[in-house]
Amino acid sequence: MATVCTLAIGTFLVVAPVASGEVLAAGDDSHAGTVDEIIEHLRADPILVQPSMAMGDSARAHDVLTDAAAGVDVPVYVVLAEVPADLTDAERPAEQAAALFRDALGDGLYYVAFPDGPSYSHGWGDGLEDFTGRAANDAVLSAEANASGEYPMASSLLEAVYTVRSAEQPGAALPESVVEEYANQSWAIRPETGSARTDATAGRWVAVIATTSGIVVAGLIVTLVVARTAPLPRRDDHAPIPADARVHAQRIVDAARRRLAELPAATLTDPQAESATRAIEAADRAMSTGDDLDAVGAQVLGRVAHRELNRRTDPDSKPYRPCFVNPAHGEAHDTVRVGGSSIDAPVCRSCAQQRDPGPFLSVRSGRRGWKPYVETSTVWARTGFGALVGDLADQVLDDRVTRP
Repeated sequence: MATVCTLAIGTFLVVAPVASGEVLAAGDDSHAGTVDEIIEHLRADPILVQPSMAMGDSARAHDVLTDAAAGVDVPVYVVLAEVPADLTDAERPAEQAAALFRDALGDGLYYVAFPDGPSYSHGWGDGLEDFTGRAANDAVLSAEANASGEYPMASSLLEAVYTVRSAEQPGAALPESVVEEYANQSWAIRPETGSARTDATAGRWVAVIATTSGIVVAGLIVTLVVARTAPLPRRDDHAPIPADARVHAQRIVDAARRRLAELPAATLTDPQAESATRAIEAADRAMSTGDDLDAVGAQVLGRVAHRELNRRTDPDSKPYRPCFVNPAHGEAHDTVRVGGSSIDAPVCRSCAQQRDPGPFLSVRSGRRGWKPYVETSTVWARTGFGALVGDLADQVLDDRVTRP
């Protein structure tokens, strides 16, 4: 197994200045700014990592990817770079770039990622007939689900490494040991940056989502009946929606869309495939609004689609349910009792284990500052982002018909 280098975490997805005296790796070309220039770089070195995509250390990122590709028997091309100047107006620049690179360089495995947009991977040629992005995507979801932090999101470097390693045995899932090996590296999860995110030391909601007055969370209108009472108390801390929620949602949904497109036509009427199709459609509708809560909802719907596609071959796996307190935390694994009711709300393990109060996912309110999402008049509040219902996609689609 390739040895994994440890990266020093720096600024990610913004241009990271090179420290005084730092020498970039010979394989790095910060000046490859057009499609043709990147192609020329890839002819000499099939891995391009520019500083803006390397978490502060493009040399070591280059080495990590080189090691990951060592066991792959087909040509591997990886581009983690700024959007080429001649593709800045393209709708899906990573996908278009990969096609142009392949036309110039020939068959092989291509992984392309640019800042602030979904990545693209594809395998062309002999040895890659069975290659799909499922193994890498499942590994990314696993890494994010088990990572610490308020809003863990895999770095493009981690996604690239998983994609390359999955080409060793196309079509097969990555071994758990490989997933964990890379997920535990310091560069695997993007660091939380900016004041738009809640302080990592802020507590989360108590294991029992309740208050001393026994109020019921407003907006819990689900298949189980809960009385709507007083709103949640105002808190000094809150959990704002990450600024890159839409980018994250686009990546998850696009990956699910690619997986769905890879299914044989005869299987598209399978119940799980139809569920995935509805989830993707609902996610697209949600992302089209530009609303922050809708972006988070699209993330959840994308994960619902992935789980349904997994359930085609693993019918014993459970449908995806997010953490009710904050769906950005990932999948719910435990339940907690909502005060004053008989509802057990699904939450992530971290929320279930915390004793100190912590915030619900919150949105700005011009009159009141911040308020929990469960107090909004949205389909997300009514369903807990799908934590409390089994038909989130259908409810979102119905909601968009009645309220475009």
